[in-house]
Amino acid sequence: MSIFSRIFDVFSRRHDSLAKADLHVPESTRTRVLLWCREIFGNSRSEFSTGDYRLEFWEQIHGLLQYRHGRLKLSGRQHSPQSSADDALAFVRTCRGDEFLDFLEYIFRVDCFSRVSLPENQLIEELNDLLRQDDLPYHVTGFVKETVQEVPSYPPFAGRQATMIKTLAYPKVIMRENELLHVQVVAPTLKVLQRPAFRNANGEYLEALEDFRKGDFGDCLTKCGSAFESVLKVLCDLKRWPYRPTDTAGALVKIVLSNTRLENYFEPVLMIVAILRNRLSTSHGAGSSVRNVPRNLARYALNATASAILLLAEETGEE
Repeated sequence: MSIFSRIFDVFSRRHDSLAKADLHVPESTRTRVLLWCREIFGNSRSEFSTGDYRLEFWEQIHGLLQYRHGRLKLSGRQHSPQSSADDALAFVRTCRGDEFLDFLEYIFRVDCFSRVSLPENQLIEELNDLLRQDDLPYHVTGFVKETVQEVPSYPPFAGRQATMIKTLAYPKVIMRENELLHVQVVAPTLKVLQRPAFRNANGEYLEALEDFRKGDFGDCLTKCGSAFESVLKVLCDLKRWPYRPTDTAGALVKIVLSNTRLENYFEPVLMIVAILRNRLSTSHGAGSSVRNVPRNLARYALNATASAILLLAEETGEE
């Protein structure tokens, strides 16, 4: 991810139509998140002292927000900040809801986040717990990383092969529709898709969620079908089940079923996502007819896709 992608690929820009509604984030949630940031960047919960990076955190947040909003001073006219950190903190306390959700994503993108002592997955779970205290319809996804062998050109490993961990995707804030479905289906599916092998499917499914929120229901169906097909191909690759690169969902589902304990009657159940994409989405020309995909069908496709991915991942031991 380039430096500017890291700045401008944030919630409010992915959800322009929602931003106009000024999504609500209450003061209680903001206070809890700010207290949490004070703890984790101050490393006050660490058994071993690794340093206090609170000032560095707010200075880096300030720089990201300046670029994001194109302003040198972020806080309102009534506020006279004593420092860049003070300016950023005042802004985060009073900004619009969608802008606060941008801030949540920036927490994981500042350079000093690498010096936080607690595990990344634990921190994401904690932040989601804080959002649930006021029953907010937001969820933070996890990192997507992969381990590679490279020969770096910089010290101390210059010229020598080293094991490197690359970040393929940073945490994002997504909207959730239903608490039970999200906890039982969507969240576990997103956890499966955090694995590096599923990075393409992860991106496609996140885009489907964004299309749904923007009201692009035809595109939502398209992305659901793409995500499901990508998962089928990854499972075949991981299990070394032969298939042709040109195989579509129908052929891939047959391959997966023939190599698992799932009975053949699962085929039409798993194929429903691909059928919806082929019949209703914007992935194929509509001809003289106008395809008007309703919201309830798009929601069904999202949940059916997540359920199918989770079922196959668990069945193949790749969850």
